[in-house]
Amino acid sequence: MPTTVIEGRFEVRLISHQSLRQYMGFRGYSIRKLAARVGCSHSTIGFLVKGTRKNTRPEIARRIAEALDCPVEALFAASISQVSREITA
Repeated sequence: MPTTVIEGRFEVRLISHQSLRQYMGFRGYSIRKLAARVGCSHSTIGFLVKGTRKNTRPEIARRIAEALDCPVEALFAASISQVSREITA
């Protein structure tokens, strides 16, 4: 009989893609340049800048904030999402 398990996943959520775009413009970063500095794919940064995607891993958010020389809290807010999965014993 399957059992449903609910787990929490810690993520950070982008507060405003417009703010991210403004910080990038102020610091002179393109999407590709920021991605290279952060160590992630340019599509990850592109999705965040466009607002298509809002959640990311905490370490990516921290690296973005470091690259843009701003506090993490200026761009991202912590969130815990619930994920449920079935386990068969």
